Amino acid sequence: MKYSLKIGKEILNFNLAESGEIFNIEFNEKKYNAELIKIDSNLYSMILDGQTCTVAIKKEGKSIEIFYKGDLFSFEIPSARDKSSLENASGVDKISAPMPGRVVKVLKKVGDIIKEGEGLIVVEAMKMESELKSSIDGKVSEISVKDGDTVDLGAHLITVENDEKEDS
Repeated sequence: MKYSLKIGKEILNFNLAESGEIFNIEFNEKKYNAELIKIDSNLYSMILDGQTCTVAIKKEGKSIEIFYKGDLFSFEIPSARDKSSLENASGVDKISAPMPGRVVKVLKKVGDIIKEGEGLIVVEAMKMESELKSSIDGKVSEISVKDGDTVDLGAHLITVENDEKEDS
């Protein structure tokens, strides 16, 4: 199964297959086999590539901390929004519906110049309104919906393109 972890602004993608206490991990085209045995609530004994060590794993909400060989590694489980904005380094932010709902208000129009974090569109799902924001500076290049439209999960709503590529 494919998983993702966020470290700072970087997304790490890996495949993980579990068979009892044995984990097969594929990361950066390399394969690893690890055996993980639970010792205590957050403490595990791990055999990785024939070497045994103790690993402490603490998960709280979307945050994961791993203490391994004297070092503390902090990760975050990225949201779908994090994945799309961090994986897309092309200077294009395509905003999609995070769940089925209704477009309450389109806040921008095609051609508007916007800053990172600026609200673009308000959607309502399960009686809660959410303002979707841009993850980049740029210009609104496409709007696929209008006020009052109902949308499905993942439906394209609005696109922002970084205008630096036009200046070059």
